[in-house]
Amino acid sequence: MAERSVEDALNDIEAPQAAFTRRFSVSTLNYPRPGSIDPAGKRRRTPDQKAEERNAYSSDGSRSISSAGVSSAGVSSAGVSKRREQLQALNSPSNEGFWTQYNVIVEIATALIEYGAPSHRVEIIVSAIGNAFSIQTAFYYLPTFAVIQFPSLSSSGNFSAPSALYLIKRRGSMNFHKLPQLFDLVKELLRKGIDCDEIRSRLEKIKSAEQKAKEFPEWAIALSYPFAAMTSAVMFFHGTWKDALVSGALGLIPGLLRLVANRFDTLWWTYEIIACFLVSLVATALAPYFCYSTLILSAPVALLPGYTVTAAAVEIMTKNIVAGAVRLCYTVVYLACMIYGMTFASVIYHAQGNTSGIGFQRKPSEEVCLAEGKIHPNHLWLLLCVPLYIIAYNVYLRAPLHQWPSMIAVGSLGYAGGYVCKHIWHSPPEMNGFSAALLIGLGANIYARITDNFSFNTIVAGVFIQVPGSWGARGMLALAYAEYDRGLYYCYQMLVICVGIAGAL
Repeated sequence: MAERSVEDALNDIEAPQAAFTRRFSVSTLNYPRPGSIDPAGKRRRTPDQKAEERNAYSSDGSRSISSAGVSSAGVSSAGVSKRREQLQALNSPSNEGFWTQYNVIVEIATALIEYGAPSHRVEIIVSAIGNAFSIQTAFYYLPTFAVIQFPSLSSSGNFSAPSALYLIKRRGSMNFHKLPQLFDLVKELLRKGIDCDEIRSRLEKIKSAEQKAKEFPEWAIALSYPFAAMTSAVMFFHGTWKDALVSGALGLIPGLLRLVANRFDTLWWTYEIIACFLVSLVATALAPYFCYSTLILSAPVALLPGYTVTAAAVEIMTKNIVAGAVRLCYTVVYLACMIYGMTFASVIYHAQGNTSGIGFQRKPSEEVCLAEGKIHPNHLWLLLCVPLYIIAYNVYLRAPLHQWPSMIAVGSLGYAGGYVCKHIWHSPPEMNGFSAALLIGLGANIYARITDNFSFNTIVAGVFIQVPGSWGARGMLALAYAEYDRGLYYCYQMLVICVGIAGAL
């Protein structure tokens, strides 16, 4: 934030006060006397009043001092002088330490939001650093910006500890290269106490450091889409191996479209709609030969907002209600955009049948899905599919290679817990999600305690493998097909699973 001098601030104060003084001095506040209002509602002025008003103007165009003996200019000068003293007190050398600490807290909070730290963790860290500096802090977060307030420590009006308000406007994106370094810096600050100059120096090095994530270029991230689609078809959507292969081929569509969107930024505005439209158009054409529901849900699996809806549930449960509600509304609209692209493609494909009276169809035939219902790949193949799915997401998230073993281990542990609950205990989905999230949380915390390393990446990998966004996509599809009972049930299951994940973590 740009710093202004005391003179600039005083000029901003004196200019409007001077204009106010010229226009509204005490002598001009002449209230009408009884009987001085004409029937038309206008105040009648006597000749003496008119002469008095003409004499009230001085030679420089300003009002004269009122007969009450109180100078409005004098009152304004006193106010400006008091404000000058306050501003000089704020910028005195004794308060320089406060401003430095304020800037350190704001810079750390900005970096945390920018590198993808969860909002409730940012709030906890800001409060902890404020306590370390003996400074009162208040943190308010929304998905597009945050506000940090530093209330004055003095309740008597003294400015020994100045109050301040900072607005942070950042869009967070996960950066698993810089976020662990930033957490290590915060941890060292809270445990050992580092000088503010050293903190700012190290923070600047973290910001300016070259990311090793360039070892995963954009074409590698585009290739992660088909691998995630192929493995998810077997793991989550009851697909056969031929469905998995076709889903992997369809997964290339959002991956290649991502490369195009990186060159034309405006395409990101409708990226999900276009990607789902193209995937659904091809899947509808292949519906007589492959399971349509498996293809349509697994091919764009990388686009599902599973982490977003889980973060919304966590924010609501941590009493950050406004941020959680905004993120949850965003998830609903985001899913509606995806389902709009899917159903619109099916309607366009079947439009030719409308001339023969068949009518437009949103839902293709699922006879193939019913025939394949009794055919499932051997469960031992999951030992290969689960690590490949997590690796695909590691590439998608540009996670460093040294973080892969912990992410694969914790994510596989969570999937194993949910799989046992579903196929052995035959428990409902909310129980599956809670059990898987509980194992993910335990595994991540044990890893952090033993190694004293950054563990948020392992939790993210576990949340992605739970795929809570797929329940929301199923619910929106059912609503689009006018299957309202199923649609509401699936949406309910999505929220219950996210609450279970948030509670277990």
